[in-house]
Amino acid sequence: MALLCFACGDNERPLSPVPELVPAIDMNPDPKIVEVTLVATAATVEYESGRAANVLAYRDGAVDGSAAIVPGPMIVANEGDRLIVHFKNELDRESSIHWHGLRLPREMDGVDAIPAGASFDYDFVLRDAGWFWYHPHIETDEQIDLGLQGTLLVRGANEPAIARARLFVLDDIELDDRGEVVIEPSRDDLVHGRRGDTLLVNGKPPGFVVASPNSVERWRLVNTSNGRFFKLRVGVPMRVIGWDGGLIPTPYDVDELLLGPGERYDVVVAFDDRSEMRLETLEVRRGHDTVDAAAELVRIRLDGPVVARDSIPDVGPPLARLPVTAQTVSRRFELSESLDGPAGVVYFVNDQRWPLNTPVDVKLGDLEVLEVVNDTDGEHPMHIHGFFVEVLDRDGVPEPRLGRKDTVVLGPRSTLRAALVYDEPGMWMFHCQIPEHAERGMTADIDVHP
Repeated sequence: MALLCFACGDNERPLSPVPELVPAIDMNPDPKIVEVTLVATAATVEYESGRAANVLAYRDGAVDGSAAIVPGPMIVANEGDRLIVHFKNELDRESSIHWHGLRLPREMDGVDAIPAGASFDYDFVLRDAGWFWYHPHIETDEQIDLGLQGTLLVRGANEPAIARARLFVLDDIELDDRGEVVIEPSRDDLVHGRRGDTLLVNGKPPGFVVASPNSVERWRLVNTSNGRFFKLRVGVPMRVIGWDGGLIPTPYDVDELLLGPGERYDVVVAFDDRSEMRLETLEVRRGHDTVDAAAELVRIRLDGPVVARDSIPDVGPPLARLPVTAQTVSRRFELSESLDGPAGVVYFVNDQRWPLNTPVDVKLGDLEVLEVVNDTDGEHPMHIHGFFVEVLDRDGVPEPRLGRKDTVVLGPRSTLRAALVYDEPGMWMFHCQIPEHAERGMTADIDVHP
């Protein structure tokens, strides 16, 4: 195999294979129960060759002496399985595991702190198939950036018949001159979210994969960065077959795909017979006069004999629209910011700054429309815990595609309307998924009760 280089020239570096995600070990013999142990611990990892960085990371507690890894062990299960996760907090601080995108009981949501040295068992049924991720919800901005994150793949009963599937966790990290993670946020970090100078794919700098010419692959993508937006292009159309809440009924083709922090997409890529392609992120011009720079993420070497193509899905599972009418209750959430006041950079929902906010009361089982108004000059990927939403329109323009989302991006000075059913009781969070924004006020609490 020829040597592949990144940024070829005087400062070129050889490309390494993009690492596969490491599956967590299922300790339970019951085929309908997945039982794993995740241990949060201090560790070191090499983001740059030969230089170890001090991080916080998860290791697989089912294996004595196992190494902590970033991303953490990938949990694999089937829709309808019972998932048991024994969480051990070996950090010197509080932490937790939030199951981003899962519909589950409130006490399993992972927003309650687990003290240093303590343990907690998360135990719930996986209601939905899809591609999810997990991370702390304590000191979220710092703990995610230091490495506490992992993925959860829940397989459905009717998955597309595509032989080759890849999982890409897209992230970034800021390293100092010693190769250590920069922890103290700058003002720019508070405004835009932490955005690192080193891009990561499955926990390592951009690398390469080998694929067969003319082949079809299924890619599951997740953006676990605190603040970076990825605008993806691969050189051939990508067929979107699913997103946050699983497969969508009507797949569609795109040449470019924007992923905000916390979002997941499920796409099918059909390669041609050229020798090499690239998955790259294009320049993203954002609010507050900032730019997320373009970069190469994955070099794709097409090698070997031309293969027969798997069929590309053109229809997905049926999904009924929520029965929204003119009489459906609409609830307004206004997002605002103060960047230069006496408190520094702070954010608000309905003029209230979390955690000093008053919870919103809603009735269990109610169907409502969320009208989210972004009165700021920045983007906000808004994430709701415990539920999926159906986007109705953006700035008055109807949303043409039907699917279930838990994270939706609002552009600067924009409005979005989305419908949902509050079918699980408890106090649930609705917040910006840029954790620097959520931690500094852009969070609402929704109290669902009978």
